[in-house]
Amino acid sequence: MKEFKIAFVTILMVSLTACTYTERIKDGKTAYARKQFKVAIPMLEDEFNKAKDSQIKGETAYMLGESYRRTHQIQSASDWYKRAQTQRYAKDTDLKYARMLQQLQDYDEARRAFQSAGRYAGNVRLYQEEMIACQKAKKWLSETKQNLYKVTSLGTNNAATDFSPVLYNADQLIITSDRAESEGKENYKWTGEKFFDLYLLNLKAETVERFDAPFNQSFHQGAPSFGKDQTSVFFTQCGSEEKIAVDYCQIMFSQKNGDTWSKPTVVDLGNEAQNYIHPVLSEDGKMLVFACNKEKGFGGYDLYYSIKMEAGGDVKWSEPINLGNKINTDGNEVFPFLDKDTLYFSSDGHIGMGGLDVFRVEKKAHKWQTPQNLKAPMNSGGDDFGFILDRLNPLPEGSIQQGYFSSNRIGGRGSDDIYTFQQQIPPPADTLIPVDTPKIMLAINLDGLVKEKLFNEAGNPNSGLSAYANLMGASVQVSSKDTAFTIGSDVDGTFFIRLDTATDYNLTATKPGYFTQVARISTKGIVLNEAHPDTTLQVEMILEKIFTNQEIVLENIYYDLDKAVIRESAKPALDELIVLLKRNPTLNIQLSSHTDCQGGTGYNEKLSQRRADAAVQYLIQNSINPDRLTSKGYGESILAVSCKCSDCTEDEHQRNRRTTFLVLEE
Repeated sequence: MKEFKIAFVTILMVSLTACTYTERIKDGKTAYARKQFKVAIPMLEDEFNKAKDSQIKGETAYMLGESYRRTHQIQSASDWYKRAQTQRYAKDTDLKYARMLQQLQDYDEARRAFQSAGRYAGNVRLYQEEMIACQKAKKWLSETKQNLYKVTSLGTNNAATDFSPVLYNADQLIITSDRAESEGKENYKWTGEKFFDLYLLNLKAETVERFDAPFNQSFHQGAPSFGKDQTSVFFTQCGSEEKIAVDYCQIMFSQKNGDTWSKPTVVDLGNEAQNYIHPVLSEDGKMLVFACNKEKGFGGYDLYYSIKMEAGGDVKWSEPINLGNKINTDGNEVFPFLDKDTLYFSSDGHIGMGGLDVFRVEKKAHKWQTPQNLKAPMNSGGDDFGFILDRLNPLPEGSIQQGYFSSNRIGGRGSDDIYTFQQQIPPPADTLIPVDTPKIMLAINLDGLVKEKLFNEAGNPNSGLSAYANLMGASVQVSSKDTAFTIGSDVDGTFFIRLDTATDYNLTATKPGYFTQVARISTKGIVLNEAHPDTTLQVEMILEKIFTNQEIVLENIYYDLDKAVIRESAKPALDELIVLLKRNPTLNIQLSSHTDCQGGTGYNEKLSQRRADAAVQYLIQNSINPDRLTSKGYGESILAVSCKCSDCTEDEHQRNRRTTFLVLEE
């Protein structure tokens, strides 16, 4: 799901300078380009109604869908994406329309939209995981009453955005909000509302007022985590007093001395040129868990932890450590909450109901187990996040735990609202079944390893293979006839999954900037019994970096003298390219042909163009969309081996006669 989400609830993802641009906006397209979405909407609607050209209507409808989505008006976003879809505007319109339908909990229509998005991309099974998620979400909705959660909207919710509740004491929550009382004269141009500040919510009086602290300033603050005695706080700040083009989000720290909070300082976690958000402090104060969009992570935002180090009165935090591929995905994992050895977090990468879902995962024997989706009614088609447990107040009768979370689900009062929940005690089982001996678990395991190719010359794919290196952060989709799920390769390139018996599986490994690789495995014919209760299969998947606008030589493509006909001996190399393009349906390429220096310049240019055209035609005949292909004959203008023509050896002439392809930038 890396194509989508995490635009608003993470209170970042945009240059604050861009969002406070004050020049007069004259049209909707300009407002949209400057991310002033609330300003853009009425202008774009007027421009859509006046437009006559279908292409302009499609583009305007798409911008309206984006603007409504980014201001969290999901129904309107869905309506405008559908209009853009009818005009076949933009490759991702079907996908974004499907996402909106998920948030609206129209799972049957969303499933059809995902199928349409895959068909448009050239692979009807491309979004199989999302289609299965729609089926599961529909089932979870039907089982809401069985999940023993009682969810209630707080009476303090209003049209503003309220999220990330934190218990300040038994009677008060600290929340993040853009209410009218927020600091600063400027509004956030993205939404037209105030910047986010911290607020004190009184649960008994049902009142909300600004949290009286000096770190509520004229930019975004939110998602705090207080120390055990409430005299220290970590929080997210996006923006700074420095007027620079891009302000990253940082984790800030403030200490309370008496009644006064200190001026916040940045928590040094390493690279400043990335976003650190949503801190949560462990109960003993020695570990900080947070989200970060490091380039070497598994996807968008991953969860990390850092250990407190004290020496000579100075406090430092260790280099962030990734929580690993059991928790992190190629999507976004954000808003962590710790409860001893249990971690709650929100994710749009694990299979869920749409948007962010809340997950629970336990640590046993120092290892994280498989995250569990809390399902409906805790989760919904919208964003569900900012989960916390209430350990300060007595449990209501019949409950085993209680707490709070935030959501922009259907039926809320604002963009995001605060909800309280109680998990009820499950009813007693009708009968107890005695267990005499433990049942032996029969299991088929898959140990996987993802590697990448390394070349003799870094950045030159024509220099020859030198070695392989284990590759972290690749996404491996595992799909069968009935199921689909995705797991990331861990820091050492490994991944581990449990397989069903008598099942054929397709494995698809992807990583941004790399060509997709596939593999097939089967558990058919594997017999397990008490004497042989488990077995392990192994698979290795090798990815290769994509070098855009750089020619890659296709080996063994030769032509007869003065001919431009694809020989049988050349077809295997072109067939491999066809497979590559089908596995990577978003890539566009240029096929090029080069001659040696023998013959006239004009003759060589025409001959090479005919040969490049023949190679393109061969790909088209094998079901590659012609819109993805271009051809170019260079003649003798770019020689692989530079030599005086009369002195070139036949081997040098042969190296100059070549067919290449290059991946074009999108």
